[in-house]
Amino acid sequence: MRMAVGAAVKQSLEQWDRKIWDVAMLHACTAVDDTGRKRYPTVGVGARFRKVVRDSLDIYGVMATPGVDLEATRFPVAVRSDLVPEKRPDIADVLYGVHRWLHGHGDESAVAFEISPYVNATAALRIANDGKVQLPKSAILGLLAVAVFAPENKGETIPPDYQLSWFDHVFFISVWWGWQDHFREIVNVDRSSLVTLDYGDSWNQWAPVG
Repeated sequence: MRMAVGAAVKQSLEQWDRKIWDVAMLHACTAVDDTGRKRYPTVGVGARFRKVVRDSLDIYGVMATPGVDLEATRFPVAVRSDLVPEKRPDIADVLYGVHRWLHGHGDESAVAFEISPYVNATAALRIANDGKVQLPKSAILGLLAVAVFAPENKGETIPPDYQLSWFDHVFFISVWWGWQDHFREIVNVDRSSLVTLDYGDSWNQWAPVG
């Protein structure tokens, strides 16, 4: 029996409070995966996970990597991508790689991942000297926002004190399930202000996976 989205969000926020970032990320990924199961029930796990993230790149971005154009940015990371023709991974590909890594499928990726409180969120991710990909802890909140505000999750339950916040706005999750359009109205991101990240020479060592 699978964990409900509400239970996964609850578990993730509890581990966030304990600063157990990897476990918080695992549950946030589960919440997105189960949202994808609702939205795209006939689509395979990898495709549906990526599609849900791409559907809400703006929501993920304002919570996880404010100021970054995630539609245009590509990352020199050794994960499979379904983007053609170059197969340069976007953030959805990277997050799916993290999802599979945390669920014990590290054989599908040539790199290890970690969630770090020390990564500058505006960088979206960094590649450490040992080759490990580091994502900021705010990536957890980005994924949780994707799940919480998804229309399919209206009717999910969580205790009333659990919340997400964006600047001075506080969103009590129990009354915000599924309010994606209203959340977008509040954050109202001006796309012209977003910056595409350039990883420069890092692409010289990159090759498509699969």
